[in-house]
Order: sequence, then structure tokens, then C-alpha cells
Amino acid sequence: MDVIFENKTVVESELKTFTENRVHFSLKRIFWMVQKIKVSYSSVSQSKTACNQHCQISLETFDHRQIEVSITARDRRVALDMGLKKIYKHVQRAFQKSKKYGRISKHVYV
Repeated sequence: MDVIFENKTVVESELKTFTENRVHFSLKRIFWMVQKIKVSYSSVSQSKTACNQHCQISLETFDHRQIEVSITARDRRVALDMGLKKIYKHVQRAFQKSKKYGRISKHVYV
């Protein structure tokens, strides 16, 4: 599983390592289903609330499905955690649906 950062602003090395570690920890049960994951951070300017850090996570599963989630929170780390939780639920739901209807490819288990 590759973690790719797509940012217009520079990401600190500490945040980059935190993100990679958090992604690997959060998705460790379903890492075999994920081929590529992209994380991008941005700040929402002129926000009327205190929530102004935006995190967008998109991943590609083994059967080339695209799942995208975007979260706005007070802090980048909180936004990442909330986004990974949502991604995990979406991937589990997609896996259960494909398993139910028999659409999961057989070469994945080999």
C-alpha cells in the first residue's frame, strides 16, 4: 500500500510520518484490499467556525474502485482520524456487498 501526498502547500516531515503511520495502523486489517491511497491537506480560509482544516482521502481498491472522503475539522490530525474511520467503513461495506453478490475476484486470494 502506497501513501501519496497531494498538497499545494508543504507538509512538515512530522505530519507526513504521522499520516503514514496512522494510515498503516488504521487500515491494517484491510491492507490487502487497498492498492493506493492519496491524502491531501488544505486550509479553509474565511471559515465562520473554528473548523478550518480540510483533509481529503481517496483510495483505490484491488478491484479498481475509487473511494473518496473529505472531512473538515479543527485540527489536521483529527480530520485524518475521522476520514480514516469513514474510509474503513466504506471499504468494509464494499467488501461485504461484493462478497454477498459473488463479485470478488478469485485471483486476490492466490
